[in-house]
Amino acid sequence: MSVNLPHLNEDLIWKIIVKADPKTAGRCRTLSKGWNFRLCTPIFMKENFRENKERNRSVIIGIGYPPSDENSIWFIRAFVDSGRQVQFNVPIDINQYGFYALIGSDHGNVCLRISMGGLNSRLLIWNPLTRKRRYATDEASKHSGHAVSLYAFGFLHDTVEYRILHAYKKFYTQRTLSWSLYTSFERDWTHVGTFESSVQKLGPKYVVNKGIFYWIGWGGPNLMEAAAIVIFNLRQRMFHEAKIPTQVKSDYHSLTHFNDGVGFVSYHNVGYTRQVLVWQLKNDWDTNLDWEKMIRVSGFGIPYTPTLFVDKDILSVLEARNGHGSSNDSEATDVILSRLRYMEGKRENLVHRTWHEHVNVKTITLHSEGLFMV
Repeated sequence: MSVNLPHLNEDLIWKIIVKADPKTAGRCRTLSKGWNFRLCTPIFMKENFRENKERNRSVIIGIGYPPSDENSIWFIRAFVDSGRQVQFNVPIDINQYGFYALIGSDHGNVCLRISMGGLNSRLLIWNPLTRKRRYATDEASKHSGHAVSLYAFGFLHDTVEYRILHAYKKFYTQRTLSWSLYTSFERDWTHVGTFESSVQKLGPKYVVNKGIFYWIGWGGPNLMEAAAIVIFNLRQRMFHEAKIPTQVKSDYHSLTHFNDGVGFVSYHNVGYTRQVLVWQLKNDWDTNLDWEKMIRVSGFGIPYTPTLFVDKDILSVLEARNGHGSSNDSEATDVILSRLRYMEGKRENLVHRTWHEHVNVKTITLHSEGLFMV
């Protein structure tokens, strides 16, 4: 330690630390004020996340009571590769009337809607690794009676600035979709607008990739027909609609991250054969999106529960109940995180948790650690 090593200059040390995992890099900030400054620069945070985003990825599973679709009371967090569970303790407690709604995760930060019951709610932007947090007002509380009211969260491409979008309309039959936008630099809802849409309903699941949000737009008599892909560009602050693959005739549609881009998943029963197709978006922000068929696998199906594609794995959260109607009126819910290696046809269970009451899986969110500021 006392020997001078002149060949280890600061640039070389920077290149070493930028490849370290975010937790180690964060600890190196405490070495001195100089290193704290170097390791808090936007260029370091972006490079460190780029080096580590595929490592130690985890999924965050929201669990809550029926019937609402997204309102969670508890969370399970588990690593994708090993299934090892880690704590995900939201720094704000809720009361007996409250709930959490996990909006999304991007670049190591998560965005949640926290309700204490009634109209007492706000948004939390939180980095679980650095434990830094920030709050924003809840725009959805102004539109609680609307048919469409949803959020999306993501960073501008190749920057350290994030934005939160709130889209809403009062009736499904309305063509005009209104929106407002929160920016982290201005710390307020500073932009509003409208978009004339041909779809009746969005999402609720979305995918963010390179500063662009993607939803499936639904229509038809039961709002169950995939009508278009709805896109919002965070930098241009514009909505856009594009067609889905014309060859798709399926019972199940979903968007997912795929090959460092966006994938469209379709599941269709062809006679007695179950078949899953995955299309990758090759050219975005165009009226006619360029979709390329990437995967076609037969012999298995996708459950109608929250599902993610991660590399060559399909992660699904399954629910199993027992004891309903028994003499002691007790009921238990088993929540299972299952991984299907679809190219090999192998399935394994990563997580198994039991609740001694009736609960539902609400959301499943892919999370990668990072040092981005909130």
